[in-house]
Amino acid sequence: MRQKLYFYAQLVLLLAGTPAFAATYFVSATGNDAQAGTSAATAWRTVDRVNITPLQAGDQVLFEAAQVFAGSLYVASAGTRAQPIVFGSYGDGAAATISSGLATGFFAYNVGGIELRRLAFVGAGRQTNTNAGVVFHLSGINAAVDHLVLDQVDISGYQSYGLDVESYFGSGGYTNVRITRSAMHDNGNSGLFVYGEQAQPHRSWYIADCKLDRNTGRPDITNFNTGSGIVLGGVAGGLIERCEAYDNGMLSANPFSGPAGIWAYNSRDLVVQFCEAHHNRSGTLDGGGFDIDGGCTNMTLQYNYSHDNEGPGYLISQYGGAALLSKATIRYNISENDSRKYGGAITIWCFDNTNVGIDGVAIHNNTVYLTPTSTGFIPRAVYIMSDGIANASLRNNILQTTGGVPLIVSLGTRGVTLQGNSYWTTGGPIDIQWGGAYYNSLNSWQSAVNQELVDGQNAAINEDPKLVAPGMGGMQSTAMAPSGRTAWTPYQLQATSPLWGRGLNLNSRFGMNPGPHDFFGLPTPAAGSPANVGAFEGGNAAAPLPVTLVSFGASRLPDNQVLLRWATATETNSATFDIERSADGKRFELVGQVAAAGHSSSARAYAWQDRAAPAALAYYRLRLVDADASAAYSSVAVVPAAAGGAAVRLSVYPNPVRSGQSPRLVLPAGTADGAQLSLTTMLGQRLLNRPLTRTEASTGSLTLPNGLPAGVYVVGVSGAGLGTHYTRLLVER
Repeated sequence: MRQKLYFYAQLVLLLAGTPAFAATYFVSATGNDAQAGTSAATAWRTVDRVNITPLQAGDQVLFEAAQVFAGSLYVASAGTRAQPIVFGSYGDGAAATISSGLATGFFAYNVGGIELRRLAFVGAGRQTNTNAGVVFHLSGINAAVDHLVLDQVDISGYQSYGLDVESYFGSGGYTNVRITRSAMHDNGNSGLFVYGEQAQPHRSWYIADCKLDRNTGRPDITNFNTGSGIVLGGVAGGLIERCEAYDNGMLSANPFSGPAGIWAYNSRDLVVQFCEAHHNRSGTLDGGGFDIDGGCTNMTLQYNYSHDNEGPGYLISQYGGAALLSKATIRYNISENDSRKYGGAITIWCFDNTNVGIDGVAIHNNTVYLTPTSTGFIPRAVYIMSDGIANASLRNNILQTTGGVPLIVSLGTRGVTLQGNSYWTTGGPIDIQWGGAYYNSLNSWQSAVNQELVDGQNAAINEDPKLVAPGMGGMQSTAMAPSGRTAWTPYQLQATSPLWGRGLNLNSRFGMNPGPHDFFGLPTPAAGSPANVGAFEGGNAAAPLPVTLVSFGASRLPDNQVLLRWATATETNSATFDIERSADGKRFELVGQVAAAGHSSSARAYAWQDRAAPAALAYYRLRLVDADASAAYSSVAVVPAAAGGAAVRLSVYPNPVRSGQSPRLVLPAGTADGAQLSLTTMLGQRLLNRPLTRTEASTGSLTLPNGLPAGVYVVGVSGAGLGTHYTRLLVER
């Protein structure tokens, strides 16, 4: 009967040009496998009943939401892009769960046209399960296999890979693949793994809004790489964006190769953007954020945020036997406190020191901030581990370190050009190591190795970049989209930064395409226009602030509304004051707008009342918008909770604070005098450890130790019934 229906369906499809007779099957925890399964009222009960059904293109299999179904799904039928075979959930609540125990959760062999939507696949745990979670496998296929979609899929608890897509014994691969809003976590080998035995068999991939975490790696595997978030091998044409990879790799055991948050090898024409990789680790090597690896061609890392990884923030690595790695671009990214255990924040390595394995690398307009580690390992802002490199350039990057951390360590001496970079270190002399020689000044290094020269002139900048809140980014939530990045202030340039307009215009001088915008979503300079150094272009304004802001404050009124007041000394091309409010000091939203004067050389006062102010603690700031849409930010004003308002966490303002100033503490509810106060350096040195005074507990006033050096500190408050609360404090000179 089914064959006849299918025949007529195909006939109707040919005549009418639209799908017909596709079936939808329902599976419920209270169903019955003896029923038809074609409605929620006649639902099946088990995964086994689904597996014995010969599915056709256009069919759907829907599991009851918020229910758990034991077993493994196996698919040998192919759908098409127009009529995919869809597996998903129906009804309200959380996604249905396929609990596969020791087995694979989903396995599709030599077929495409498959969609997985709103489903969770859960194994018995990475130490118990012996398989991968969701597997798409091709063997002996020499043609493209079209259309895979995973959306809102959660995969966890598998010893091998969370999502495993592989092609063997043929030139064919999966094409038109979309993986969105999904999570792969608590697996062994890696979160998402793609492999192609032949050169780039997989085509046209899109991966977005995914989370990859706690994919630990395997302590029992020493002959290949485990413990990454995303690994793409053999992919031609792809985009990864707005993904987060964190806390992966801690159990990896290969002594020659380690994991990374997001990386690719043997792939071409890939872009990774607006992603965040942090706190990734390794039991041996690497354990970094992002990696362009062996055999990749025309791969770009842009607008990404890497921080607190044990390995490099951004790695270019060429392993032995790989095809030439060429045309790699790393631009407008931020690296904050990477290289905690291995490598440098930006690292380049070629297996072969003699022959060129890496050709054509452009690393420009990135911002690197690096402090000493707590373990004694010495990180580097830039680490060039070998020769074997040709036509590589580092331009317009900010390299800032503290505690005397080296700015550059280069074991190779050929094929790399540095021009127009900013070098700044505190807590020790400049440390540059080049080809085995040590230099403690830019001039001595430049004259010895002929770097940082443009038209025969010195192009290096050795001044404090004056970044906004360096080292504070990891304490805040990153907005991944370009529209949100403009409201994320760490690592923008302060108004007095010497880097405004000091960058090399890469377009007009070198014919390089800088891309459409910077890390914050602001446009990159056109040919001939002034450029900045680092990841922030700031609208390329010669004067970064549209106004001279002399004061800004906020206070709660008797009716619990909040009044904001600010004053300007001068205004030039000012457009608006955008009022932004936050509940946590991290994510801000637009709540109001006041028109600016445009042009003014006299003092002006402004006020705005937040009639919808929350009763809880609130943070306010101004976004100062210029007529050309460039913008800058005020300091943050903190308004305490109203009487009966919600409890708050520990925070400090202003932040950053200048050395010698006394900041205010916003204390958690229930904090009383006698609670323990601590102030610790990032190296663990405790500068304060005493009870809060009655004045401090009631007013939040905090007197910093005299002569406190510039840097990042951790403020802590703890007590009985209070718990322990920490926040970071940035002290500037």
